Amino acid sequence: MTTLISTLKNGKPGFFALLRKRMEEKGDFPALSKSVQNFSETARDENTSVADITGTILSDFALTQKVIRLANSAMYASIGGEITTISKAAMIIGLDAISYLVLSVRLVDTLSTSAPDSAAARAEMTQALLAGDIAREIATKAHIANTEEAVVCALMHHLGRLLVVFYFPEEWSRIEEISANKSLSKNEAALEIIGVTLDEISQEFAKNWRLPKKIANSMMSPPSFVETSIPGSPGWLRMMASFAGEAAATVTKKDTGKGLTELASRYGNALLVPVETILESVNLAVSDAKEPSILEAVSAPHGKPTDSTKQLAAGVRETTNALARGANFGNTLNLVLETLYGGMGFNRVAAFLRDGDAFKGRVGFGTAMPEVLQNLSFPEAYVTDVFHLSLANNADVFIEDVAGPKSAASIPAWLTETLPDVGAFILLPMNLNGCPIGLLYGDWIKGTAVQVEREEMLLMRSLRDNLMKSLGSK
Repeated sequence: MTTLISTLKNGKPGFFALLRKRMEEKGDFPALSKSVQNFSETARDENTSVADITGTILSDFALTQKVIRLANSAMYASIGGEITTISKAAMIIGLDAISYLVLSVRLVDTLSTSAPDSAAARAEMTQALLAGDIAREIATKAHIANTEEAVVCALMHHLGRLLVVFYFPEEWSRIEEISANKSLSKNEAALEIIGVTLDEISQEFAKNWRLPKKIANSMMSPPSFVETSIPGSPGWLRMMASFAGEAAATVTKKDTGKGLTELASRYGNALLVPVETILESVNLAVSDAKEPSILEAVSAPHGKPTDSTKQLAAGVRETTNALARGANFGNTLNLVLETLYGGMGFNRVAAFLRDGDAFKGRVGFGTAMPEVLQNLSFPEAYVTDVFHLSLANNADVFIEDVAGPKSAASIPAWLTETLPDVGAFILLPMNLNGCPIGLLYGDWIKGTAVQVEREEMLLMRSLRDNLMKSLGSK
């Protein structure tokens, strides 16, 4: 492997070239890079919608469950009511908060699974995760609009340190040694050992990953502790990220007495948060860290969940409440599809809507979505298949076995050609003032043994009916 000493002759460009080479060879952080870049693209896109965010999250079952669990945790308790779908979380918490929430989960997952088996790496990873928890607690008490933004800033503030400890473990040991012996900051020690500061490493990746300015700014050490900033502003987030990192390091060194109090006092005025509140927040974060992680692994489901009736009933309540708040057809459709997707354990769900002389797939979640949506289309002109029969008779349909002798003749070729893995499916027609306008569709893969109970069908109908109310009320 190329040595660091030979690259230092080429200055900072040489160091960054070697860092990227080692990242490619070890393959640990590329997943984080991809997640960050995807987030950045979403955050910059003014056309991003609830459906876009929801579809992205729902494509990863484990991520879906973690986001929902976080959205129901104490930090969002003031919202009121249980959050059971990503769509509801996005509508109530907001797209920005959901985007940062997803990124924080991705960051935590990457840090938790990619750390090398070394004490130093585990220590830095632990500090980064604890810093995120500290930032969340303080941001909540400071009543900033988007607590997850503070969490992401605190996590990303550690990026330079993490990259060095992951990919230059020997040099990191020397950095720590020199920092302690010469009373230098980690930035100063890094400059002496590897020819570049930790802040410069962070900024290089912030530029390459095209991070939002708020996050990029927070990845550098603050110039002073004198200036105060409005909570939630870029300057405040930078100060918060720095404090959270130092507090996490102090706590992990078991210095929770005088050292932590002095640290809180040093940052208190700049953060415009009372020292007592800061200390309380740190203690809460430490206490929570001792509990089972809300981000623990979640296994993907196979088929209909055991609490399907409960999930569907919760979806009916959510859509009813959404209608009372004036939710439009698009937002209600997202809620309905997501409830069906999770509540019935479908492999995929989709909404077919009338478009000219055809019914076309417009919104969908699950396997191969949204890529196959453009191929989910059938003409309005009547033919004898289950889709047209459902529309013509305004009848809900459950096909238990696509290949079975009772069903095969009524299954259109376009469905099995586009979705060859379908073993069973449900159709819920949408009818407005006596005119069919579309269908809600959900399927299970071949080999999934499933039965649809009467109560489940009634609840799915209620979801469809609430969706139609959102359209009929306009």
